[in-house]
This record gives sequence, C-alpha cells and structure tokens, in this order.
Amino acid sequence: MRYGSVCSGIEAATVAWRPLGWECAFVAETEPFASAVLKERLPEVPNLGDFTKITEGRYEGEIDLLVGGTPCQSFSNGGAKGGIADPRGNLALEFARLAERTHVRWLVWENVPAVLAINGGRDFAAILSEFAGWDVPVPAGGWRNAGIATNAPGRLGVSWRVLDARYTRVPSFPGAVPQRRRRVVLVGFRGNWESAAEALLGGELCGGSAPPRREARIRDALRAGEDAAPDCFPIDMMNLERRRAGIRAKCYDEAGAAMYTLRAGHVNAVCTPTQLRRLLPGESETLMGLPLGWTDVPWKGKAHAPDGFRHRACGNSMCVNVMRWVGERIAAVEAGKEFGDYGSVKDRADNGEPSPVAQEGGG
Repeated sequence: MRYGSVCSGIEAATVAWRPLGWECAFVAETEPFASAVLKERLPEVPNLGDFTKITEGRYEGEIDLLVGGTPCQSFSNGGAKGGIADPRGNLALEFARLAERTHVRWLVWENVPAVLAINGGRDFAAILSEFAGWDVPVPAGGWRNAGIATNAPGRLGVSWRVLDARYTRVPSFPGAVPQRRRRVVLVGFRGNWESAAEALLGGELCGGSAPPRREARIRDALRAGEDAAPDCFPIDMMNLERRRAGIRAKCYDEAGAAMYTLRAGHVNAVCTPTQLRRLLPGESETLMGLPLGWTDVPWKGKAHAPDGFRHRACGNSMCVNVMRWVGERIAAVEAGKEFGDYGSVKDRADNGEPSPVAQEGGG
C-alpha cells in the first residue's frame, strides 16, 4: 500500500504502518516544529506543505490511500466551534476534494467526536456528502458513534466509528496506551461502502460480550502497554510547580483509570507517591504510542528541542496503536479476509455476497 499523508503532524500514521510494509509517498505539513520532526525522522519523504495546493493529476494513480487528521480546533468542545465555516474546519472538505483529485481507493480521516454534533450535525453531513458524492442528510436523532454512508457511483463509500485509544489493542500494543483519547476515525473505499464498513466495523460490533476494559488503576507512561501499576493519590493542582492559581492541567485521576487526553494547550501532570510533576516529553511520546525520543530533534541551532514544543506536537498527533489497528484491518480486507467476533479473521466466502456488517446511526 502506497499512501499520502496530509496535516501530517509528526506522522503517527507512518510509525504505525511501516511494520505493515506500506510506503509513504509524501507528507504535507506547514507547522514549523512538526516539519522539523518530519525532516529528521523521514528525510526521504517529501513534505509538500499546504496540501490544498496539490493539483489534480499530480499523484493520481500513484497512491492507494490518503490519510489525514485535519485540524480539530473548530470542532472541539474546547475550541471556537466554528465548524466548517472556520478555515481550519474547512480543511476537512479540502481533504475530501484531494481524495478526488488523487482518485485514491482508500482514505482514513481522524477528528474529535464533537464533529458529529456541531451545527446540529450538518457539518458532519457536509463532510460525508463531499466524500460520498451525494447530499447526505442528518438522521433523526443526530449522528451516532458508528455508522456508514453509501456512495454515488465511482465515489467513496465511508464508515466511521469513535475509538478510544485506551481500549484499542493490537499485538504490538497488547495493553493499548494508558490515555483516554476518543476520536472519530472515518474509513472510505472507492466504489462501495461494504469494504469500508468491513474494515472499521466488521466483527467487533457483532454481538457477544463487551470488549475487555481496563482495571481501575494507573499505568506508568514510560511503560505503555506493559503491566505496571504504581500507586495513585488524590492531588491538588494548585500546588503544581508551586503555582497558586490559573493552572490549566490534565492529570492522572484518583481512580487511576488512565491518563486524561493529552492536549497541546494544557499542562499535563503525573502524581507519584512522592511528588506531583509535569509529564516528561518521553512520557508524552509513549502515551501516544510513539517511539521514545521521536520528537527529540535539533531545533533552531540547538541539539534538542524545548520540552514545550515536544509536548505540543504529541498532543496534536494521532495515537499509533489506533492507526496500527486501522491499518491492519484495511490490509486484511485488501487480502480478501473478513472478521468474526472481536477481530478474529477468516477467508471471505466467495459467494458473491457482501459480508454482513454491524450498522448503527444514520447514513
């Protein structure tokens, strides 16, 4: 699979998909520090900058898949909520238009769950319409956490699903990552919706018991995915670094279930038996599933980047375990496989009928 990545950030998709043997044809990132990380870690991959300037025909027929996590600030509950009227939110529509200009077979798009509800669900309907090639209406009751949209002839059928990184397990991340991070993941396939639905929804939403959940405990960020369980104590954020007020912080909670969602604009902290301290940059990296030191790159003439830049880049990234899960599922569908309960894989019965998929929500 050869893919192009836009709004690439620090390229969690490539970290996730390299072990699958997939090749990144290009990245497209404009933020200076993230671009410096891409230059250091993926020197062989061209950075095209503003992806809206990728013209028709430039990569048509040269990539199989387009991936991107367009800016979430206009959709986020903590943002301005401008939706697709905001230039940042409009990049979701530009992403869909690029998928048409490159005529990819597959696409993967990621954003915050609030995109489902903003503007009464009409913004998500507009995004689906741009992918599917017809005017997708908002269903009665609004968009749910999983669903499908069928496609017009030759366009992209899509499925979407809200995934939480702390429950998304693959063999390379058997314990997932200890971070509460819910994101909408949308998968599209050109010409039919069944393949997109099978990749994202097949098997795991079909009956059976609920998937396993974490026990109420905290895990050491630097040992993400391992069975570590240090103590957790109630905390007073007023005391973080001896500041008395105005701390915007996210921290491990008293129940110790998982880390709160890493966000670029927040201080993130850890409570240990002896101290309350900020997260280390390496902890932010491993909470996202990135290799330790991935964002430790030269910056403005210095050998190492400041911690704040590294934390911010991680907070804006995708979780590697989630992208690995999505990649493995797409690869299985490409290989003609279908899914049983909770991800078991088998050869598709060649009877000319599409495999059954779980469907929930409008579309």
